[in-house]
Amino acid sequence: MKLMIRTLSILLAFVVYVTLVLCTDAKVKACPPPPSLQCRSDECEIFNYLGIWEDRSICKAGSVAWPTSEPQLLRAVAHAVQNNQKIRVVSRHAHSISKLVCVDSEGLIISTQNYDSVIEVNSEAMTITVQAGALMRDVIEAAAKHGLALPAMPYISGVSAAGVISTGAHGSSFAGKGSGVYEYVVGMRIVVPASPSEGYAKIITLTEADKDLKAAKLALGTLGAISEITFDLQPMFKRSVSVSVKDDHDLENEAERFLRAHTFADISWLPSHRKAVFVANDRVFIDVAGDGSNSLIGTPITVAAIETSAYQVDSIQAKPDVTAICNLVGNLTLLFAANGNGFLNDGKRFTGYPVVGFNHRMQTSGECERAPEQTDESCTPTQILDKNESTCSWDRRVHASLFFDVELRLPLSRFREAMKDVKKIRDLDPQRMCDQTIISIRSIKKSEAYLGPSEDQVTMELIIYRPREAGTPKWNEDVYEEIEQMVIEKYGGALHWGKSGGYLFGGLAKRSVNLEKFLKVKERLDPQGVFSNDWTDGLFGIGGKDVEELRDGCALDMICKCREDRHCAPYKGFLCKPGRVWEHARVCTNIN
Repeated sequence: MKLMIRTLSILLAFVVYVTLVLCTDAKVKACPPPPSLQCRSDECEIFNYLGIWEDRSICKAGSVAWPTSEPQLLRAVAHAVQNNQKIRVVSRHAHSISKLVCVDSEGLIISTQNYDSVIEVNSEAMTITVQAGALMRDVIEAAAKHGLALPAMPYISGVSAAGVISTGAHGSSFAGKGSGVYEYVVGMRIVVPASPSEGYAKIITLTEADKDLKAAKLALGTLGAISEITFDLQPMFKRSVSVSVKDDHDLENEAERFLRAHTFADISWLPSHRKAVFVANDRVFIDVAGDGSNSLIGTPITVAAIETSAYQVDSIQAKPDVTAICNLVGNLTLLFAANGNGFLNDGKRFTGYPVVGFNHRMQTSGECERAPEQTDESCTPTQILDKNESTCSWDRRVHASLFFDVELRLPLSRFREAMKDVKKIRDLDPQRMCDQTIISIRSIKKSEAYLGPSEDQVTMELIIYRPREAGTPKWNEDVYEEIEQMVIEKYGGALHWGKSGGYLFGGLAKRSVNLEKFLKVKERLDPQGVFSNDWTDGLFGIGGKDVEELRDGCALDMICKCREDRHCAPYKGFLCKPGRVWEHARVCTNIN
């Protein structure tokens, strides 16, 4: 009976978690996500959207500026430069997990929360110009009103224009300019440091005629404070989406063919189930019938449901019932694919494939971040009092499930070989990859941006459960550590600049073939490193702090590759051992 009750609780936890996260018909009162800055009289604290940094540290700023106009932005930068302050810029919701925006307790953080206007849509030139903090959902909707489309977008829409391009955010496509949103940047205005005679700050304007645009459109925020961005647009088109499920026995060969055959294709791989969900997403003419939409990510969920699910998932991870996890997660994922995969034929329900709709309604989603400001006190920036209120499933005010979001970027030329090795790790014990619901496989085209990829890439994104309590290992910790190290070290992989990676970021910037060109632009525009922090300097290898930090339990938080048992959790039976397939890996293995 106890086993039956436990199995049922596991099933309930995942049913609640998966169906509510992906539910599309929930009609609930929603709280807006909390802002990335929380200020008191003496200091401000900076949060990412999960509310926890990889090293569990606190990011503080000595002062904050909330510009609403370019002159205000200029004055804020000038004042900081004059007073020898470091400067970083943060968006409304701070979706980057890496420590890009952290500034020291004496530094200035500039929030673009109120610097978020769409300035102009030029129908003749087919461009749109926006302020740095403009949310991408507003950008693509403003363009759509003029019959224009931005083909590239990440899969969530509540992200800022400057944040998207600065971190290299992307969708999935080898077609046209590719999937990187930064590829569509044709103009920028940036506030950079200046001499005292110039007023300590000045505005530079870049166009496609300027080589510096290749540095500025993907710069990790290290060249200056972006004021305006101009995106290149195209005439509006529609997308047609169909989904199929196949065995993964030839996935390493079939993936490239599929990603190249369809305009915006992606693949969701269920390694433990030996299945893959192929999402054929193609560009079609505007007169093709259909008014579909995308609700894959960010549907509002009640606080009660989020917390119930998180407590159950924590329990499951502590003493995993692997069979129940495998059966339920696989079945729900495949059921979801058969029932629209988040796409709705008429904006309300799924009635069958293909789902056809206008580009801006099909390419991205994020309804939980559309929630209006609350007029009552049930939602505040620090708490949600009413458990029946709804919010984003990752809201830091709620006891939600924590996770690492690791995007491994592989050179396309190494993808087949790497996939075979990942399968070898899987085949040793398939059930140990069951709680990794899917590995999302997408494509990025080679780029002329100095910090962009120098050849076509395939990405593998892993959403990995993270224990809330420091020093707590994950029961299958070694599986994902080995995959990550193998892809980076053996196959020359890289990481998404704005997602999880910890120590794996070390040395990656040096692999950028145009890093020297980028650093020359950086030295010219910001010679004193005003817009750098220890993390970015360490990333570029120009000083700062090593992104790896050796201490007890450091491997559990992805801030080191274990060298000694103490870097794991020896008191819980997790010791530092070689990988089982990639022998150069060093992973935290449970010896019990």
